[in-house]
Amino acid sequence: MSSKDPTYDEILAPPRRRGVPLKRPMLLALCATIATLSLYACNVYLTTLSHDAPRRVHRVPVNANQVLRQCAANRATPGPPPDFAAREQSDRFEPGTRPTLIKNAQIWTGARNGTESVKGDVLLSGGVVKGIGYIPRALLDGLTDLATVDADGAWVTPGLVDLHSHVGLLSAPFLSGTFDVNSGHGPILPWLRSIDGFNTHDDAFALSVAGGVTSVQALPGSGNAIGGQAFFVKLRKTSERSPTSMLLEPPHNLNGSDTDPDAPLRWRHMKQACGENLRRYGNRMDSMWSFRSAYNEARKIKQAQDDYCVKAEAGLWEDIAGQSYPDSLQWEMLVDVLRGRVKVSIANHCYEEVDLDDIVRLTNEFGFPIASFHHASEAWLVPDVLKRAYGGPPAVAIFASNHRYKRESYRGSEFAPRVLADNDISSDHPVINSRYLMFEAQQAHYYGLPPHLALASVTSTPARAAGLSHRIGILAEGADADVVLWDAHPLHLGATPRQVWIDGIAQLG
Repeated sequence: MSSKDPTYDEILAPPRRRGVPLKRPMLLALCATIATLSLYACNVYLTTLSHDAPRRVHRVPVNANQVLRQCAANRATPGPPPDFAAREQSDRFEPGTRPTLIKNAQIWTGARNGTESVKGDVLLSGGVVKGIGYIPRALLDGLTDLATVDADGAWVTPGLVDLHSHVGLLSAPFLSGTFDVNSGHGPILPWLRSIDGFNTHDDAFALSVAGGVTSVQALPGSGNAIGGQAFFVKLRKTSERSPTSMLLEPPHNLNGSDTDPDAPLRWRHMKQACGENLRRYGNRMDSMWSFRSAYNEARKIKQAQDDYCVKAEAGLWEDIAGQSYPDSLQWEMLVDVLRGRVKVSIANHCYEEVDLDDIVRLTNEFGFPIASFHHASEAWLVPDVLKRAYGGPPAVAIFASNHRYKRESYRGSEFAPRVLADNDISSDHPVINSRYLMFEAQQAHYYGLPPHLALASVTSTPARAAGLSHRIGILAEGADADVVLWDAHPLHLGATPRQVWIDGIAQLG
């Protein structure tokens, strides 16, 4: 074996690695490159799985702005614009109406819970009240063709407000062709509207005005659990002569067309009933199931709207692509009830304790407030039940002394207004002639209701229950020019209007 031949150990040893060894900086650079590429690949993968922001922007629907405004409007609450009291002219002003100055009056304004009265003058111009008490000469100098009425110390009040009337729907003279107050097409009818059957030829308009009534809530009847939508009307005949022109602050969607979601919301009104009058559709258990079933349908639609808006407002347009905003012409009124936009005057025609308790439980099950219980003969027996109503206790519209005319009214009391205190009186015209609405307040006062609350019960209290106290039921600058001049203190038995103004227009004589 020569000296160049490999040894035995060298043959068994592993072969040596050939090439140039990597330097440490190069190794670190390689690792960093690999990490960067891995992070980039991961990011691309995750972005692909998620909704890609640029792609969302490009797929925003053309009506996105309208949808977002609609969704924002769902959170709005009804009420007048902030500058309402500063208006120069009423939306109900009739061109050519002369301004009127009522001088030397004792004025009950309705302010301070009905305790405020002042001596002085009342200026009516542009269909609104322009001044009360002392009227600056500069204000009068700017008026032309001013009519002046000397009250000679007589009492002046706001026009009376009747919260519960069927005027125009159960019209005088009473004929089958003018009976539009109840429908025979089922217990639940929130899609019906009293304005669609309102008869402008009702002879009762003149009778009501003669008693000082200037605004009424024209309600569907009590033959249905939900009789339909109610509307406030002024009892003055208009130059247009239409039912629509008599409306007071109708909702913007009255004509069914698209409305401006940014316009201030107006209160809507609806009639509900319970008790004996619903017997044609079953008993009280049937009635309450019909209520719950209807409100459950409305709750489903409302939830669908809210879910839709959550996605729209989050920009997740891909999730609602091809879907329209959930709505239903049939149930939209009850959806608005659940959104707190309806004075469910819920003119709840309910007499007995069981009926009042049923409706209070209904309000808490579905989360909506009610504005007023009507008739409510036994409300004075269960004030704690009323306090449990969702959103607080409602107003109570009752007769002063018209009780015991049927079984469910048997426990009514002439002292109920004094017990309830915060109540309002209604005529339920034509059950009681609306002309004698003030007589109801006079009787309530006789049985113990304090005078300021008795007067408020037919003016400011019903106006507040209806969401209209910014313009009717009060005398204040910027309010509607609805005024009554009396021949005696309004709470004196037999007190009669000498003159009545509606929108600044004299109605008597």
